[in-house]
Amino acid sequence: MTPSNVETLTQINLDDLVASFGWQNHPFLAGLLRRAFVSPPQKFARQMVEFDSAIPTRGLVEASRLAMRNYADDLQVFGLDCIPASGFLALSNHPGMTDTLSLFIALHRPDLKIIALDRPFLNALPNMSKQLAYVTEDSGARFKLIRQISAHLRNGGAALTFPAGQIEPDPDLHNDAVQSLCSWTDSAGVFIRMAPETPVLPMVVRGVILKKTATHPLTYLKRSREEREKLAVALQILAHVVFRKKDVHVRVQIGRPVYAKDLGTTETRVIHEAVLAEMKRLIENPPRGEGERLL
Repeated sequence: MTPSNVETLTQINLDDLVASFGWQNHPFLAGLLRRAFVSPPQKFARQMVEFDSAIPTRGLVEASRLAMRNYADDLQVFGLDCIPASGFLALSNHPGMTDTLSLFIALHRPDLKIIALDRPFLNALPNMSKQLAYVTEDSGARFKLIRQISAHLRNGGAALTFPAGQIEPDPDLHNDAVQSLCSWTDSAGVFIRMAPETPVLPMVVRGVILKKTATHPLTYLKRSREEREKLAVALQILAHVVFRKKDVHVRVQIGRPVYAKDLGTTETRVIHEAVLAEMKRLIENPPRGEGERLL
């Protein structure tokens, strides 16, 4: 465990905690919060560094499983037989918390490349960063990323992306979670145009946010739902780390793969609409019964 990485992540976690309360422009309140809660962000940082350190020896899947046991009691996956044997581009909603760990476990692909926004938190995880393809504002870098991921897909590799590019409502808590699909970019079509044989795999993660944190009295001090959800995530992390409370039962739904050959075109708009239709079906139809328990 690298002390410098723990310290870096601790400071990032404290910054995020302050931002979740909306106190980043209030030095006095921010200082009080930092002093009162320095221990939980540090412990969370250590857990993340332990996760990152386990990747070289245990692999991404098992390292994710070990880390997730800190934050969830159960992970059930529905539709494992829908995962293509060769390459695919997985698209998922992004309710936050353990959604990424859940997806790593469900997909079970050591070669998984994750398309993500360039964030200081991720940069402080060197082993995890090796499997990330960072999206930046630079157009040249973006085109290079598209070429690299497309080549990876053509060679039978797997990739994962979150088209919303931001935290979305947990479908188990919000009946209108399907509306978040309106914010999805049509980037999948860009990759498929360069790797036309690659299927697009729609996925939905649900149950990562506890109702008791989502409806905590403090969250009602925030005006927008986005702000309330951000604070709920912070409160849930504190509950996990300080009180070791879990009671989280995550479910992952894997949809029917979308193939350009079945659509008869590699047109971005057509692929995007087909993916959204399958995502809508998954979100509006929660799984029944028990899935494969992978935790």
